Order: sequence, then structure tokens, then C-alpha cells
Amino acid sequence: MPYCRKCGTKLDENARFCYVCGTPVAAVTPTAVAAKPAAPRRPMYIGLAAVLISVVLVAIVVSALIFLPITPVNFTQTNSVAAETGVNRLNLNLQADIVDVNIIPQRVNGNTVFLNVSATGSTGIFGSATPIKLTFTNETSNNAITVTASITRIDVYFTSNLHVTCNVYVDPKIELNLTARTSVGQIVMNARDQTIQNLVLQATTGSVKASLGRNVVLTGNVSTITTTGSVTLDWEQADAKGNITVNVKSTTGTASVKVNRNFMLAGNVSIEAGATTGSVNFEMTIHDDVSAQIESSKVLGVINVQQDGFSGGQELLRSNNYPAPSNFNVKLSTITGNVNIDATYQSSATRS
Repeated sequence: MPYCRKCGTKLDENARFCYVCGTPVAAVTPTAVAAKPAAPRRPMYIGLAAVLISVVLVAIVVSALIFLPITPVNFTQTNSVAAETGVNRLNLNLQADIVDVNIIPQRVNGNTVFLNVSATGSTGIFGSATPIKLTFTNETSNNAITVTASITRIDVYFTSNLHVTCNVYVDPKIELNLTARTSVGQIVMNARDQTIQNLVLQATTGSVKASLGRNVVLTGNVSTITTTGSVTLDWEQADAKGNITVNVKSTTGTASVKVNRNFMLAGNVSIEAGATTGSVNFEMTIHDDVSAQIESSKVLGVINVQQDGFSGGQELLRSNNYPAPSNFNVKLSTITGNVNIDATYQSSATRS
């Protein structure tokens, strides 16, 4: 019920004037309260992105502190076995993971075998200054020294640009039975003035290079193998006593063999060189009482032949004096790749 705003008289609901004082009755209109605009809401993905960026930045900083190369690595360790009277054979078994191995025919400080392992690179804050584990054992029995060595990299995740090398010095005057394997790296051997009873050089990922020089006498088999990489064997005037087999194999890579022999062998040599995916290269120069038969096969690829003093086709070549008192019987094979042959036989009568 309204009242007159001047005299206070109670008025009817629909009165337009006060019937006492005549004052107009004003219509009361409620004032609308302006609504305060709501603040815009931040999309949820912006917050998530900010959290994610923060996490990534923290991870980068922590990783840098853990893995960033800070401390230089200069690791060296040597092991040796002194020469003993009456010992005439060395059995050496070397196993390595990520190491370059060099086998050197040299007597160091009067030792039958001298092993030097070195590593250079850098390590992170949690890495070790000696990231190489080297084990070395030896025993002497029945006129033979048996050495077993293992080289393992530790703290692999905390080291950077780590390069590990193992130099193995063996007395060239002692009969050698050698097995050397590395998982990743190369194996290099330059043999001379040595009798080798058995030789196995093997790399899983890497290369194998072996050179059998003058005055090397092989009395047992030779195996040079790599899974992924190249393998090379140079037979440079080495001799063979008895019947021996030489394997030169690469699964993915190139297998190369070079044979040079001027004088009659004290036995016969069977060479098997092959690659699954890759080429096989064979080069030979023989003279006089040394003969050779070369068999070749391929699935995809071609056989390329250059020959002098040989006869036959691409799949089978024979030197003009085959068979002779000493012989190389060669088998070359590849699945996907080429077979490349360069073979020369010269007799005394044809040499200039």
C-alpha cells in the first residue's frame, strides 16, 4: 500500500494524486543493478602447457648436470706376462665390447705378452674417472702360457666421446694361438716372423684387417669375420704347413683377399671368402710351383674377371699349372653383390 511522500496519507494502490494535499504520486521503478561482467576464464590447456614446459626445463637441467661431459678421462692400464724358459706357445683369448684392438708382433720389456689399454674422452657428474673394467688372468702349463683378458666399458650412459684402444704386443718368437673379438670397433693384426697355430679375429660391428707377412708360418686355420663392416686379409708371402682353411666373411659389407706367394708352400690352403650383402674382391699373384683354382658364385650381381696365366670361365678359373705341388683352392661367394677377381700366374719361363 503506497503513502503520500509529502503528507504521509495512506493512498489506494491505483491513486495518482494524494486526495488530501494533491501531491502527485510518483511511480517507483526499481533500479536495475548492472551486472558486473564475469572475468574471462583461462583455457585449461594453457595451464597444462605451462606445467609441461616447466617439467621439460627441469628435465633438461637435470640431464645436463648428469650427462654433460665435465671431467676428462685419461685411463691407462697395462698387464704383462714375462717370458719363461721352456715356454714355446701362447694361448691368448681377448674379449672386448666397444674397443679398437691392435695386435702387434713385438717383444716388450722381455715379456711374452704385453697388453696396454687406454681410454680418452669425458664423463658426467655421476660418471667414473675409470670407466673401463679390465680383467687379466694367466697360467703356465705344458710349455704354454694361457692368457684370458676381458675389456668392458662401464658407465656407458655417463661418458661422452669415449675412445678405447687395446694394444696387444706378442713375442714373435713364440707359437701363437689367438682369439680376439670385439663387439664394436676394429681389429688390426700385422703378423710377421711368427708361427700361428690358430687365428680367430671377429668383430660384430666394425672392421677386421689381417696381414700375414713374410716368415709367417700357419699351422692351423684362420678365421676373419665381421657381421656389419668390412673384412680384409692380405697373404703376403706367408707359408702354410699342412692343409689349412682360411675364412674371410662379412654379412653386411665387403670381403677382400689379396694373395701373393712366390715360393712353394709347405702345404695346401683352402680360402673361402664371402659376403651376404656386399662385394667380394680377390686379388692373386702366384709363381712357379704354386697353383690356384678359383670358384665363384653369386645370386644377384656380376662376376668380373681379369686374369693372366689362368684359364676357364667366370665360375671356375685354374692357373695354367694346376694342380701343382702346393695349391690355393679358393671359393668366392655373395648373395647380393659383385665378385671381382684379378688373378695372375707367372712361371719362371714367362717372367721378364
